[in-house]
Amino acid sequence: MLFEGITFAPYDSKFRNHRQLCLSILKELGFGQSVMEARILVEVEEMINKVRQEQGRPFDVRQLSTSGVANVIMSMLFGHRFDYSDPAFQQLISDTHHMVCDFPFAVLMFPPLRFLPFYKKIIAQHATATKNVLSFMKKNIATCIEVCNFCNFLYYSVYDIF
Repeated sequence: MLFEGITFAPYDSKFRNHRQLCLSILKELGFGQSVMEARILVEVEEMINKVRQEQGRPFDVRQLSTSGVANVIMSMLFGHRFDYSDPAFQQLISDTHHMVCDFPFAVLMFPPLRFLPFYKKIIAQHATATKNVLSFMKKNIATCIEVCNFCNFLYYSVYDIF
C-alpha cells in the first residue's frame, strides 16, 4: 500500500526500536521533565521584564517573541541563554528567518531558474545566511566543548587530591 496511514502502519520491532530511541533522545533533552518548564519560565520572566522596560511605548512584539523562542532552543542546545541585545544572536535569528522564509521554492521545482539573475541573488543570500548560521553553531559548540573540558579537568583535579 502506498499510503498506509496510522491504522495500517506496520508496528513491528523496527518501529518499536525507533520509537524507543526517539523517546530516549527526547527525555535527554528534557521532554516530560520540569527542566523544559524551568527554561521556558526563565524566558517568560525575561520577556515580561523587557515589556516592562518599554513603559507603555510601542515596540516590536514579533522580535521579542522570536528572541524568546530562540533563547529556549539555545538554552536546550548550549545550556545557556543569550541576551536579546546580543548582535550575534540577533543576526542568527535574522539569518534563520531568511533561510526558512525567503527561499524561492520555485527553484526547487524548476532548477534552471537558478541561472536567472533574480534567483541567483536570492540563492547567494541564502548561502550566506546558511554559512552564518553554521558558523554561529560551530563557535558555540566549540565553546561548550572548552567548558566541558575545563569542568572535566577541575573534576579530575579535585578527584586526584582526595
